[in-house]
Amino acid sequence: MRKEHTMEGKSLSLGGSITGTGASGPMGGGGSQTAGRTKARTPGLASLVRSFLHEHRSSYTVMVLAVMAASVLTSAWAQVAIAARKGDGMPDTRAMNSYDRAMTLSLQDGASLISIMYACICGFVSIFLVITSVGFLIERRRREYAMMRLSGASPRTVRLISLLEFMIPVGLSALVGSLAGCLLVPAFAKSLINSGLEALEMTAHPHPMGIVLAFAGILLAGLLGTWFAARRITAISPIEALQDSENRSGTKSIGPLRLIIALAGLAGGLAMVYHRFNGMDIEIQILATTGCLLVIIGALAPVLVPACANLIGIPFQLAFRGAGLLARQRARKENRSSTAIAVPIILMLVIVTGLIALGRSSWAQLSLSRNKPVAAEVMVTTDTKDTRDLDRQLRSSADVGSAVTYSKESWRRAGNTDSKSDAPFISAMHINKSGKALDTISPAFITGSAADLGPGKVAVTSKGHSQEKNPLGRTLTLIDKNEKRHTLTITAIVDMTPTGQTTGDYLIMDDSLSQLAPDNRGLTTLVRTAPRVQTNDLISKLNASWDSKGIKACTKKEYIRSDIQRSQKVQRAMPQIANGAIVLTAIFLMQACAIAVNERRQENRRMQAAGVSRGTLVCSSIVESVIDALSAILLSALAMAGVLAVIFHQLSGQIDMSVVPLPYGYFLVMALWAIGLAAAASGLYSWFSSRADTTRR
Repeated sequence: MRKEHTMEGKSLSLGGSITGTGASGPMGGGGSQTAGRTKARTPGLASLVRSFLHEHRSSYTVMVLAVMAASVLTSAWAQVAIAARKGDGMPDTRAMNSYDRAMTLSLQDGASLISIMYACICGFVSIFLVITSVGFLIERRRREYAMMRLSGASPRTVRLISLLEFMIPVGLSALVGSLAGCLLVPAFAKSLINSGLEALEMTAHPHPMGIVLAFAGILLAGLLGTWFAARRITAISPIEALQDSENRSGTKSIGPLRLIIALAGLAGGLAMVYHRFNGMDIEIQILATTGCLLVIIGALAPVLVPACANLIGIPFQLAFRGAGLLARQRARKENRSSTAIAVPIILMLVIVTGLIALGRSSWAQLSLSRNKPVAAEVMVTTDTKDTRDLDRQLRSSADVGSAVTYSKESWRRAGNTDSKSDAPFISAMHINKSGKALDTISPAFITGSAADLGPGKVAVTSKGHSQEKNPLGRTLTLIDKNEKRHTLTITAIVDMTPTGQTTGDYLIMDDSLSQLAPDNRGLTTLVRTAPRVQTNDLISKLNASWDSKGIKACTKKEYIRSDIQRSQKVQRAMPQIANGAIVLTAIFLMQACAIAVNERRQENRRMQAAGVSRGTLVCSSIVESVIDALSAILLSALAMAGVLAVIFHQLSGQIDMSVVPLPYGYFLVMALWAIGLAAAASGLYSWFSSRADTTRR
């Protein structure tokens, strides 16, 4: 009579043969269990889960460490975001003057947005890689689950066992990692402040809500990844699953859904690259292109990665002979292992370089759109707000036709003292020298004229005019650095496009008021040359005549170039993003390498028994990981070519692309780092694994 174990109304027969990956299976003994055995020897659900955890403990150890490290990063950034939102350790803004209060709240808002972005990036990458890792491990267990089905277990029971088996290590590691993230909160908050928010006084403290969010997100990702992977395996018959586990050579077939998704991504990517969408910013186009390319690679990865590995493996086969041949065959055959190693590298390279390219190209487009309409042949930049040296030199030079200086001032507007954004930027205009071409470097007045400006009067820009109706006659009350109020009347509407000062809300021509600005951000002077004067000659004369330091004259092209290259200094948060992505990639790349090596231990034992040396197997493992990493880099380079095509299509007709600091260096450094890490991880894991097997024998 056959022994039955009942669970949840389902009859789970455990009396038949249950075979694991090893010779004796995860139950500790292979072969058949007959009805004559005692009840104590019949395994239940808990013993099944416990035996699987013990049998695959090395794979789970690596996965636990990877999930724990990902949970630490996600939890820490989530807590920093909450701390920035609540203003941990910040001074009481009620005791500040109005301008300092507005600037402090603005910095707090910026810190909150940046930390939320970091937390979202860490969370997204961690969740995606957890799902991929769990799915990879379950795919490697097809044979065990098929044998359970043949032993009488229902698909629902197999899915329940897989959920329990994987949720124990994933849940514990996510919990420990989320709690350990509290230790990194102060360091991460300091790095956030050092990325361009040095004026912000903040001391971050741990927040339980960040711990809960990180733990819940990663645990849910593990549940979903386990459920869908187990459901995919149990949806086919046990015989088909056994056949698939025995014969996995060649590339995995692509189903119709994957093909449709890939074609949709290809169509979207081509549209982004070759079509100019009116009104769509370059940032949106880059994000859409990156997303489309990731969709294509994700859908076709089971085919693209082994195909690239087969091609890239040819020179390694010729160079390393036996080890190279074995590595190429494995990289081509083990498409799941190759994909698991390639996916983290692809995500790191495409997402990080895409974000950096987005930031720098959007800055370049902004600089071009702001400065290209300017008619000045010479641009003069000044660090101070004192115009006396400028006035003296420009007025005394016969080579200067006309010149106008603009300063960008940040004020505090009277009104709601708790507002974070009520600090308008105001452009102040100062005429250094009048001439025939003065109107070409002056604002275009839509309503009124320059005569309508002066003490107590202000013009609203076309940008500010679009935000309020009928502004003429209204008053604007500004608070200066001494907490004094100045009431100005709006008397004109201007278009600042000819001046390049398009980011301001208002325009004034009151020099005495400009001296009281709470924050003056330097001067920019537009100079028109006199007739028949060479631009370079005038620049040389001006640069040799300044009495003060910090004044420099240059051509408009050089000014645009320096403004674009300044993005590398301003966007100091980009290296933080790259560092975080590198850490996450390292975690899951080492996990994928360790699992791949561990799952090949039985095959390596047979090859060692057949006379293959341990050094050959270790070399083969290293070469295989390098081939997989190079495949990922090749696919990432193709994806980044699409992103760069969008950038060149948008900007190449407007500016010399050599001045746009695109992230070639970031891509190269991260690619070399990924190759080295994959080779080192696979080599070490393979060496210690083969050494342990030799010692055991």
